[in-house]
Amino acid sequence: MDNLANKNSTTNDKKNIHISSNVGGLQDNQITFVNFSNNYCVCIIDIIDSTNNTFDILESKKIKQYYSVFLNTMTSIIGRHGGKVIKNAGDNLLYYFPNTMNESNYLDFQDVIECGLSMIDAKDQVDLLLNLNGLPPINYRISASYGKVELAIVGNSHSGDIFGTPVNICSKINHFASSNQMIIHRDLYQVMKEMPYFDDYMFEELDRSNDVNEYSEYDRNAYTTYSVRRFEDINKQKEIESKILELHAERKRINQNKNNSSFNILLIDDDRDILFTYTAMIKSQGFTITSFSNPYEALNDFSTTNPYLYDLVIMDIRMPGINGIKLYSKFKVMNPNVKILFVSALDAVNELLSLFPEIKESDILRKPVESQELLDKISTIIRN
Repeated sequence: MDNLANKNSTTNDKKNIHISSNVGGLQDNQITFVNFSNNYCVCIIDIIDSTNNTFDILESKKIKQYYSVFLNTMTSIIGRHGGKVIKNAGDNLLYYFPNTMNESNYLDFQDVIECGLSMIDAKDQVDLLLNLNGLPPINYRISASYGKVELAIVGNSHSGDIFGTPVNICSKINHFASSNQMIIHRDLYQVMKEMPYFDDYMFEELDRSNDVNEYSEYDRNAYTTYSVRRFEDINKQKEIESKILELHAERKRINQNKNNSSFNILLIDDDRDILFTYTAMIKSQGFTITSFSNPYEALNDFSTTNPYLYDLVIMDIRMPGINGIKLYSKFKVMNPNVKILFVSALDAVNELLSLFPEIKESDILRKPVESQELLDKISTIIRN
């Protein structure tokens, strides 16, 4: 097994394949649902009264700076806490937390709170950056909810989108929040109440008695919301921060020390000879592997078993019916954190990378590939 060249019977006819920009089969603005839904934490952050704030800014360059400082700062904070930005619409961001699919991942639910409060904490930093550019200060608010979300792919960008009750709720309740405040809907509050860190934060139900003319009693109950704040005691806050860091460090240590048998790998290749060879090779290292020669069956397994079951997906690019790029888009929508390695004879790597900038050259191995090269690559990806 030192070299798999003899197994690559389909190498020659897979070379020099042109990848069209419409490789996913979608029109520019077409929405395609991936037939997978689950519960997630969903959030919206928006600027308060941005129109008036920018009314006196005459230069378009300055207006772009105003929004860029806000959006880039918030996007960075979201990423650090494990969130994924779905889209921005002018002065707001819609984002969600993929790892909250499992309610036992209590640290990921805490990241939802920490992310929002970190955004509030960043106000002085954002205002300073704006002031340095001669721009007015900014105020914003954050809302969060929890519930079932439908996942979809958007057009040629293959980016993800989400639809469902939590998105609608956040849109509805976001204006309940005061300036520079985070609020959560009652559905998320009920989940948070069961978490071990609940008492580390101050939750207070919003008084909406003044809404009596605008909302029915049913609506006021349906949209019950709670503000979230840190404790003002500095020592208590430092203690909480230290505990969070230690818990995340412990989780990282556990992941790094896992045996190979604890890692699940999904392998997809329509060449049965290559599939057999790779499967035997990877199994010999103790990894748990599930393999498919039919990409549709692999997609069905990924979505129905659990998109978070697999630590790594290894697949060919050119396959009948549904190619590796289409699978990549669907897998990443269902689990944005899943690691994917392409092993392919496809020569149009540069074109592939230009169409999908999120795919790195290091994510692609070209056939024929030596066995040790593949095993080393797997180990590097999984242990990273």
